[in-house]
Amino acid sequence: MKVGKKLAFVFKILLVCAVSAGLAWSFNSLRPVPPITMQQSEIVEIDGVETLKIFDSNEAVFVDARSDTDFAMGHIPGAVNVPSWAIGIELDGLITSIPKDKMIVVYCDGLSCGKSNIVARKLRDKGFSDLAVYPDGLDGWLSLGRDLEGN
Repeated sequence: MKVGKKLAFVFKILLVCAVSAGLAWSFNSLRPVPPITMQQSEIVEIDGVETLKIFDSNEAVFVDARSDTDFAMGHIPGAVNVPSWAIGIELDGLITSIPKDKMIVVYCDGLSCGKSNIVARKLRDKGFSDLAVYPDGLDGWLSLGRDLEGN
């Protein structure tokens, strides 16, 4: 290959790269910016000591994210059951008794259970703002020496 053909080949490669970079830049600059929506409240995680403090002060509503069968077998005293699978009208019916002006502490079985985070996000989407998840759940509650209430 002669030097002229090599230079022409390199020039074509550089031209293709320059056109690609220009197109990428123009597409990114023309991409619509998503509208700024209402900032959603943050869901915090609390440990066992803080959970006991909140429970003993009666400052919060405790929400059990497990199934109604598990809830009936035993739950934190005074807790309300909102199973993680509840959606739509059923979810709306379950949360009508939960006051929006109080702190909500959501829990489930324990560290390996993600149901409390699911329910906390659903409650946030329904307008509840002061939300906390107790990730240790019932396992943590029992390890703190607290009793359960059953139906």
